[in-house]
Amino acid sequence: MAMELRWVGEDELDRVGETRTRCYAHGSKDLEGYKQGVRADVRGKPGDFLLAVRNGEAVGTATSLSMTMWVRGGAVTCQGVAWVGTVKTHRRRVSGEDGVATQVMRETLRKARERGQVISALMPFRASFYEHFGYGLVEQRNEWTLPLAVLPHGPFEGIRFYDPRDLSELVAFHQRVIEQGQCDIERSHEAWAATIARAESGFLFIDRAGNDGPVRGFLWLEHEKLGTKDHLRVIQNNYADLDALKRQLHFLASLRDQYSAVVGAFPPDLPLNWLLRETQVPHRPVNHGHAELRPHTRMQVRILDHKRFLEALKLPAEAKAKAVVAVHESDGLATTFSVDVAGGRAAVSPTLGTADFSCTDRVWAAVACGQFSATEAVHTGLAQCSDLKSCVGLDVLSHGPLPFCHEYF
Repeated sequence: MAMELRWVGEDELDRVGETRTRCYAHGSKDLEGYKQGVRADVRGKPGDFLLAVRNGEAVGTATSLSMTMWVRGGAVTCQGVAWVGTVKTHRRRVSGEDGVATQVMRETLRKARERGQVISALMPFRASFYEHFGYGLVEQRNEWTLPLAVLPHGPFEGIRFYDPRDLSELVAFHQRVIEQGQCDIERSHEAWAATIARAESGFLFIDRAGNDGPVRGFLWLEHEKLGTKDHLRVIQNNYADLDALKRQLHFLASLRDQYSAVVGAFPPDLPLNWLLRETQVPHRPVNHGHAELRPHTRMQVRILDHKRFLEALKLPAEAKAKAVVAVHESDGLATTFSVDVAGGRAAVSPTLGTADFSCTDRVWAAVACGQFSATEAVHTGLAQCSDLKSCVGLDVLSHGPLPFCHEYF
């Protein structure tokens, strides 16, 4: 019997929770927690939850969240894909049809197109699986382990414990910052309230100029035991500028009598070690205190509407570029379009012309989002270029901060 794929509402949320349990949990005892988790995520609405059903049994699931992503100063509609899974008894079966997860992902992408979403994003368990569906890695994160003894000392006036009266300004602050970033995702007032409730597992600190002044940053910290040492884990943080980041480092340094080190992820284009009292990230074993760095990748995206994506960008006013781009999509088709950059904007139109720059959809996602430039893609063999000048012109897409997302889904 063919598998049925259906998007469900409030009446089947417990079944979604049960299916997630059978996909991810270590034991049946976790069922109630998974059921509660489905309802606790305020971002999910009725119709966002997919069940794959075969012979009356739910064998797979996914969640399609409706979000807004900011790219180079412009907002685009984004599908946030989460909780893609196949129950433990239905993986890698030889049945003469595509696997459960494959069918789930195809239906999830169909839903994004039905909703008119420009981009689809996810945070994968294994990137190579999602590359088959056109998703390219666009986000690198640097996880730093910083002994508090090497953090800079200085003032941190304005950093205090969060107060519920800070919520509105905190939401406004975060929105201001993500609009200036790259591939960051909006967080609603409602989602912020849920985040603050979760932060009670640790402490939420806020950096605000006076009781009623603008918020300049925040830190959600939790205690973590690593070996015999007490560490702090930065679960989330953000800061308005370099001065705000320094205040956070000064505040953390003041806690060195209670904690050994702090661990947290920061954007890859932030040379954090240069702000420390010991700038070295050692190339060999040493005995003195020093920072340690572990880079990792997280978010993948697929661009579903190239015209709307590129025309949303706010590019350098002086930039001028013309190129014909061919994107070889994972479904076997090629999308070819011309890009004309002038006056800080890109104009995109379909064309039958010969491509100056061509690549797969997963590589194009990284180029268009600025994870690496078009010429870097060509030099590493990830893309082909028939006109060097046109390819260099596309490098404007990488001007600005590297992709970094504060939201998790």
